[in-house]
Amino acid sequence: MSVLPLAGPSLTASPLLRLIAPDYADTLATLWPAPHTPFLTAPAARRHLVCLMLAIEPRDTAPLDVARLLDEPLRKIVRRVVDPAPEGLRRALEHLGEIAWPAADYRVLLTLLAEPAAAKRLRHAGTITLDEVRALAALPASVRAEGVGAVRMSPAQAELLAEAHAVLSRRLSPPVLAERIAAWNRAANARALFALVADDFRLEMPKPPHPGTERLKPLATVAAIREAARRYRNCLAGYVDDALDERSAIYEWLPAPGAVIELTPDAFFGWRLDQARLQNNKAVDEATRDAVVAELRGMGVHVGRSAWQIRRALNRAATPGFRMETLEAAVADYFTDD
Repeated sequence: MSVLPLAGPSLTASPLLRLIAPDYADTLATLWPAPHTPFLTAPAARRHLVCLMLAIEPRDTAPLDVARLLDEPLRKIVRRVVDPAPEGLRRALEHLGEIAWPAADYRVLLTLLAEPAAAKRLRHAGTITLDEVRALAALPASVRAEGVGAVRMSPAQAELLAEAHAVLSRRLSPPVLAERIAAWNRAANARALFALVADDFRLEMPKPPHPGTERLKPLATVAAIREAARRYRNCLAGYVDDALDERSAIYEWLPAPGAVIELTPDAFFGWRLDQARLQNNKAVDEATRDAVVAELRGMGVHVGRSAWQIRRALNRAATPGFRMETLEAAVADYFTDD
């Protein structure tokens, strides 16, 4: 059914009409001339139905008496406007708020109501908001089908999840990806959901730069780094992404009292010692420090100033009163918590 053959351009839309139906005000002002009382005083669901019809306007259908849009039982008239109407459309119209939606969002709403999982999410919403519909629409259909959209998120969050899904779909086999999406669906909230997705980008650690020794072993998996962070009660878990991107490599010194050691890449020296700490980020004692330094140097790891530190010192060397700490002091700094 169509109302457009009955309407033409109008300049008489009132400010109130433009407020509650900005995208449709001119057409509505022609259908219901100022002061637009029948439309403005109609329940919000009826007004949404009128705007929905304008949004999905089929060009080859017969005109509809617009009074019927406001007078006939809502359940009946909905099916005259949208045929076939998705289950739940009538209820949805009653929960869209007071302001008319853009045409594209009405069309998206119809698409979502035709999908079982998305429709279920919308049925349980006290109020259906534009952001909620846009967020659901941003998700891939396969993600919506698993019910991941049940976690409330913003459109920006949904777009990020869609981007992550697209990347993972190129890296994971379809069965594994399906398992991960099912795991996402079990997340209790957005924080838990995005933590799971982030971990899906941490599936494989790069090979450690050095195999280690009997006393110094690489922490070669995400789980190993996190487990060590719990034992040492420090922020080591925050270095997982650096290790994944080969900006650092984490090792554990096994002899008592035990220590965690971070190596970082250096353009001149290769891998170098960056820092070492005991439990609770305490400074390493001198005896342990000497043993660790000897072990690292025996592995071919550079223990000393970084190339950047040397370049910086050279740039300042000709300045009056130039001084610098000894090499021994520079190395000792890697083992302190100052």
